[in-house]
Amino acid sequence: MENSLLAGPSDSSPEIQLHPLVILTISDLVVRRTLRNLKGPVIGALIGLQDGRTITVEVAFDCKLQTMDDGTVLLDQAFFEARLQQYKDVYKSPQLELVGWFTLGDPSGPEQHVLPIQMQLQTEYNLESAILLLFHTELVSAGGDGKLPLTLYETVWTSDNAMEVDGGERNQSLKFRELPYTVETGEAEMISVDFVARGGGNATAVEAPKAKEEKKSKGKVKEGANGTEQKSYLSPEDDELITSLTAKANAIKMLQARLNLLSTYLSKLPPSYLTDQTIPLEPNNTSLNHPILRSTSALLSRLPLLTPPDTVSYDRETQQTKSDVELISLLSSLTRGVQDAKELGRKWHLAEPRKRGNAGGYGPESFLLDHGANDQERVEEMRMGMFR
Repeated sequence: MENSLLAGPSDSSPEIQLHPLVILTISDLVVRRTLRNLKGPVIGALIGLQDGRTITVEVAFDCKLQTMDDGTVLLDQAFFEARLQQYKDVYKSPQLELVGWFTLGDPSGPEQHVLPIQMQLQTEYNLESAILLLFHTELVSAGGDGKLPLTLYETVWTSDNAMEVDGGERNQSLKFRELPYTVETGEAEMISVDFVARGGGNATAVEAPKAKEEKKSKGKVKEGANGTEQKSYLSPEDDELITSLTAKANAIKMLQARLNLLSTYLSKLPPSYLTDQTIPLEPNNTSLNHPILRSTSALLSRLPLLTPPDTVSYDRETQQTKSDVELISLLSSLTRGVQDAKELGRKWHLAEPRKRGNAGGYGPESFLLDHGANDQERVEEMRMGMFR
């Protein structure tokens, strides 16, 4: 079903630069309200900078709401103005201003309940260009397709009669137009986001140990025999390494998927007249996507630039690293083999006297059995002494 509040695209729409701090703030607010089972709409303000057609959204904060007698939900004016002034006092250089607001919504677009707050920002705070950020929680639970679960809109006034711009029917002419956006990250935000990502990747749920009464019994009891689960937790260094390797593995998988998709697309293209003169020229071939082909050609032309200039030393270093790894693996195998041979010899020295009937403690082999020695020279000396 088509949303009646949506307007068509336009070439004169502003450019939106969204900072990660805004996304983290909205996500944190949604998670906290979900865990606390709080009801009611989630609404907050967006502050940033506006320079001509470029709008930068840098900070977000939640707002206190008030419900009117007719059930309309609006911003609490006293709380909103006080909190907005606090943020302006903190972010003075550069001076941040109110640029829009955010709420939760359906991916199909805004609904009628967002109109009162949009009108409140335009009339009471003279913010005609207030942008709306809709955060889609349904896409978060569904997993999404790698895109951010949010959409940005601007408001436009549309009416069949251009003269009817005032009056009670003005709300019916207010529509929302979707805006493209890019994610802009500053140096300080990169450090913060990296710290948050590491904390999320290293988080470990540790349960408190439950005290259990153990009955005293004679003899030795093996560890873990009482049914308690043995848990081993990784060190922070191991967690950081696992997180880094997981991120690299996911990046490699995504790169492989993109390369497979590109290879499939190129393999299904029709043959070109440039490679085969017998093929006629077909300028109206609709299956060709020239921007993709130009991007692919540019990527292939950059591949020689990514190759190390000194390939001989690079190959030598790679081969040396590979040899070191294989040598370490070989030494580890030899160490395990020596340990196994030593254990086999010890067991053979213990079992051989019993096999020859000398388990009573007589003969030079009893020395090995009683004292656990495995020195063959000392055994030979004892034997030579017996025959003198």
